[in-house]
Amino acid sequence: MNAHLRRRLSAFLLMASAGTAYAVPPAATDALLTHTLTNGEARPLAALAALRIHNGAVSYRYVGGFARKNGADVTPVHSDTLFRIASVSKFVTTIGLMQLVDQGRIDLDADASKYLGFPLRNPDFPDTPITTRMLLSHTASIADADDYVIPADHTVSEFFDASRRPGAANYHFLPGRKPGSWFSYCNLCYGLVGTMIERVSGERFDLYQQKHVLTPLGIDGGYDPALLSYPERLATLYHHTTTGYEAAKDSDTHFAPEASAQYRIGTNATIFSPQGGLRISLDGLYRLSQFVFGNGTLQGVKVLSSQSLQTMLHSGWHYDGHNGEGPYPIASYGLATIQLTGARDPSGHPTTPWRGYHGGLVGHLGDAYGLRSGFWLNPATRDGYLFIADGFPEDGKEKPGQVSSFTHVEEEIFSALSNAGSVSGTVQ
Repeated sequence: MNAHLRRRLSAFLLMASAGTAYAVPPAATDALLTHTLTNGEARPLAALAALRIHNGAVSYRYVGGFARKNGADVTPVHSDTLFRIASVSKFVTTIGLMQLVDQGRIDLDADASKYLGFPLRNPDFPDTPITTRMLLSHTASIADADDYVIPADHTVSEFFDASRRPGAANYHFLPGRKPGSWFSYCNLCYGLVGTMIERVSGERFDLYQQKHVLTPLGIDGGYDPALLSYPERLATLYHHTTTGYEAAKDSDTHFAPEASAQYRIGTNATIFSPQGGLRISLDGLYRLSQFVFGNGTLQGVKVLSSQSLQTMLHSGWHYDGHNGEGPYPIASYGLATIQLTGARDPSGHPTTPWRGYHGGLVGHLGDAYGLRSGFWLNPATRDGYLFIADGFPEDGKEKPGQVSSFTHVEEEIFSALSNAGSVSGTVQ
């Protein structure tokens, strides 16, 4: 990098980190994000796709890096490249669940046992029902423990078999934590939610989501890579280690279906990974943002009632210093949504994704298999920050953020997008 470009980039980085109130030209934001792609981590990321929405419309777009790499054969990332989006999936899974709430088929505050077909109780509190709302808000006193996916020929009830005792690695309740009183991030809870969707609707989870959520929203993607309409668009997820880019997920060219013909609907939706298995593109995230800005309706198609969407977006749990745990920037949580209020999270960091942030964003993060994703919207101003970054180091070796519990890369993306100009820019 020549000295002149280095000085310009340093000025851009300083301006972004200071939370400058005026728009930076697209070329400058391109430089910031290219710097993040190549230098944000100890080793270059594989891919970075990001979108800034202002007043409901795309104001800036960046796409860089590769989706797949096999020797000299490199497939570049595009805005329609599909990624396993990790926990942003929870938001889309919850749309499907809330449709059943709209139909009066599920009551958020009823005992979830009635929808699962087996008793779900923390043994320490046998008289306290665990509700669907608790499952969606990570307050059900359920833990991921050793795993939260079970093979297709098993049932989710096995996670809670009486033979699994407190203190064992496979015990899935939080001892001494009364349901509804303690926040502890839980992927298994969403496997239960997916199973509930199956039992109540009579449809297989992935097919239900495709029919009732993704297709009405015009979103290309799905929870089963074997059933994708455009599998050639699917990216491989990588960890970038000292030995190079190591495929972590979706490296196959041909996928076996997640469910066999013998799969019994309503027994085990964990095989579809409702908590993190949605494959979706940056374009798809944009359409999802328009659904939120449309208060449950997109291009005249009503997918969810405004009341149910608002229930999802509004916080039901606030960290008070004594009622939760977790490493993520979460101090306020709704139903599959995080509210970035600026309050301190259980790690003691403020939930401020960049310097100069003044609040208003709600959405969800994603973190799995070397990928970090963000789906963050301000419904009041119709602003949005959407991004997908792949190729992080091994878990736990990411550079930490400077102002929050987000990673260094995530903070750089937020900072760059917060000042992005009004003209779309793309780097391929």
